[in-house]
Amino acid sequence: MAHAHEHGPDGGHDHEHQHGPDCGHDHEHQHGPDCDHGHDDAPDTLADGASAAIAPELSVDEAERLADELADATARMAGDLAWAIGPYRERETFALAGAPVAVVFERAPNAKAKPKHRSGQLAPELLPFLVDATVRTRERIAYADGEDNPFLIALVLACFYAVESSRSGALGLGPETRRVQPTVEVLRDDAATADIFGVPGSAMLRAIAPVEAESGGEIIAAVQLVWRT
Repeated sequence: MAHAHEHGPDGGHDHEHQHGPDCGHDHEHQHGPDCDHGHDDAPDTLADGASAAIAPELSVDEAERLADELADATARMAGDLAWAIGPYRERETFALAGAPVAVVFERAPNAKAKPKHRSGQLAPELLPFLVDATVRTRERIAYADGEDNPFLIALVLACFYAVESSRSGALGLGPETRRVQPTVEVLRDDAATADIFGVPGSAMLRAIAPVEAESGGEIIAAVQLVWRT
């Protein structure tokens, strides 16, 4: 199982919004390399659920129809949540500079229950799907040619995982992800790969997408969706 990079609490965090130990919020747990909570036995990539859905045993027509439905649902959700990344819209073009990573972190309402954590890279065969869903999202939020957002790919990826989990339960996220819209947090660079905080009764999904600007410079962009039960 491939894990996202982890940084300790003493690293310098440059972020647009981050729930950290000094931000004044009640954080009762931090996931770190030495924690003793349970880790699910997960597939090699978090995208395996969607890959299985668009599997060889499906007919070509069925697979194309399912992919179209997933891309459209992903773009709808990303369009609804695009306000969260709106301030970072700019006259620039961004492209992936590395493999996208997703992290799922859940805490049961019972404070004594061990949190669940899963992480992994996007399956390479789903990159064309990600491009399709991103193009559809750009159309929904009316980005012009030459306009882009360093957090757009991460937002679309997070929404894809949320949609797929809601459809199939592939990621094991709780039922709250199917009932309510999540809150959205935007993180970058060290904060994007820092340990995840959680409180009892929360489910968090972080999508991390390193991107490079056409004019030069790389950003580790992340969008985190948070549901509370």
